[in-house]
Amino acid sequence: MKKPVWANKSNGQLCVTIPKGSGIKEGDIVNVEKEKINTIVYSSVTGDMFHYGHLRLLQKANELGDFHICGVVTDEAIRSYKEEPIAGLKERKTIISDLRCVDMVMVQGNLDPTENLQKIHAQFPYAKIILVYGSNWKKVPGADYMKKINGKIMQPEFYGKLSTENIIRKIFRIYRNGAGIK
Repeated sequence: MKKPVWANKSNGQLCVTIPKGSGIKEGDIVNVEKEKINTIVYSSVTGDMFHYGHLRLLQKANELGDFHICGVVTDEAIRSYKEEPIAGLKERKTIISDLRCVDMVMVQGNLDPTENLQKIHAQFPYAKIILVYGSNWKKVPGADYMKKINGKIMQPEFYGKLSTENIIRKIFRIYRNGAGIK
């Protein structure tokens, strides 16, 4: 099980939250080995109207390394290149944080993940970093930085059937044809 470390605001101690049902109980000894993280995978999502296409990309990203970090793009950053999201950052971040295929979530302040990639590289200078974007991205944000650190870019096949755009088109088509909620 991979879990992020967080700081307890009341006493400053570093903590790891272990979910119920994990089989680990109070008094058990757990081993923490930062140096065992050899490959970090970074993916980035808006995660608005979360659907199977999002899940599939995150699952594929998780399969590529030891530790999967997902950047959730801020509302402001999303507005810089498309319509404002329906769900706010807090809601979208909560959904992504609760997925088993994501080990850690970072807020991503703009479309380009370079700032987060720099933080990750500074914390894990010897780990290989893989950046994951869907194959529908012709120019991958952060690609220049990945070249600089000898990282790798992977682009799993885009799952178009349940893209946000296709879901919205289908909803409009249903309502246009009079088959909406009665």
